[in-house]
This record gives sequence, structure tokens and C-alpha cells, in this order.
Amino acid sequence: MSENTELTYEEQREIRNIETKKKVEQLISDLFDELNHMGNEEKIGQMVVDAIKRQHPTLQQNFFGHCLINIIKDFSDRYNKGWYDLRNEESCKTASKINPIIKDAYFPFI
Repeated sequence: MSENTELTYEEQREIRNIETKKKVEQLISDLFDELNHMGNEEKIGQMVVDAIKRQHPTLQQNFFGHCLINIIKDFSDRYNKGWYDLRNEESCKTASKINPIIKDAYFPFI
């Protein structure tokens, strides 16, 4: 009986998830490295906005609905639990004000 060396769908999916996580972590690390150069924050922020605006509208919606909304919800949760310090207090506090407005938002995949 020969050994089956092919990966199952679940195994392939898990490998893909691990690879994607590494890519996303590197992307965020690179972005934050750029943001860490004092004085360039607004310029970099606008570059991010401009780059997003050049993407397909469906991808823009996915980014907004699945990334930005989740960031706001997470930061709001951190604020409500007191999991912040002076360096990110305003981000968490602002997120807690926005969260009630967006808590039931739905972003369809079109």
C-alpha cells in the first residue's frame, strides 16, 4: 500500500492561512516602520488613502468592512476594558465613540 503524500483541502487551507498571516504581518510591519519616521505621518497616511482609492471598489469595501471596522471595534473594546496607555488612549477613546454608530454595519461583497 502506497503512502498518500497529497495534502487534504484543510491542510492546504491551513498552509495558505499561515502564509497569508506572514504576509499581512510583514505588510503592517513595513507600514509602521514608515510611520515611525517622525514628521511623515500625515504624508504616509495620505499615501495609504491614495493607494486604496486606486484599488477596485469591491476591494475598497472589503478593506473598509473587514479591516477598518474590525480595528475600530477592537480599539473600542480595549478602551472599555482599560487596555491602553497614553500612547494609544486617544485612538481607543475615539474608536469607542465611533463603535456604536458602526456596530451593526453590513458591508456586502459586490
